[in-house]
Amino acid sequence: MSLSLAQIQQFKIDGYLVLPNALESAELKALNQLTKGHLEQRIPPFELEADVNYPGAPSSINEPGGQTIRRLLHAYQRDGALALIAQKKEITSAIQNILDAKSLFLNPNHHNCIMTKQAQFSSETLWHRDTRYWNFNNKYLINAWFALGDELEKNGAMKILPGSHRWEIDEGALDHAQFLKLDHPFNKDRLDTQRLITLNAGDCVLFSAHCFHAAGKNTTTEAKYSLVFTYHSEKTQGVDGRSTEIKPIQVT
Repeated sequence: MSLSLAQIQQFKIDGYLVLPNALESAELKALNQLTKGHLEQRIPPFELEADVNYPGAPSSINEPGGQTIRRLLHAYQRDGALALIAQKKEITSAIQNILDAKSLFLNPNHHNCIMTKQAQFSSETLWHRDTRYWNFNNKYLINAWFALGDELEKNGAMKILPGSHRWEIDEGALDHAQFLKLDHPFNKDRLDTQRLITLNAGDCVLFSAHCFHAAGKNTTTEAKYSLVFTYHSEKTQGVDGRSTEIKPIQVT
């Protein structure tokens, strides 16, 4: 998929771009079956809701819902079917267009997972940038978020602050965990610009890892699943820590 100049410009202005129907119905069916199977069998590695200490999450693994899985980690290495999605030409070419990259790499250390929002024990994610704890020589990383089912406000769809990948942020506007302070003067007007990104099953949203985004709880009776990978060009290098634990995987 070669993006139009208008689409590339939209991404550069807003920090995100929705690509409809990125997954076919057969792919969706297989990915949902795989996800449910891995959750039921509790195939590691995974992260629990109790691990993140987000609003609404169980406070410990011993409390009701404390064993609820939030993320199935290492998606690319977890199953060949997931690795194939990460290498989809339509997606990698689009990201390569945006980054104007000679080569594109998937970084397996970060968003390389299946995100889950369970019906009863999901948590709220506050306003943050994914780059807050990542260590790279620049901020030019793009997440590809595949909706494995419809994503709506009621089941915790993503909200984004358009253009926030270009913002300079006063450290005082962030709390100790690098979330935006809702009552800080810098943030109040900017939070009014937020957009809800609703997706149909099979859609993909590409967004800058440096864009502020958030998500609510899943208030429905059905779980929500999303497959997420992070990419960067040959110009972006991990510096230290968890950003360099596993070598980047070249996909183009």
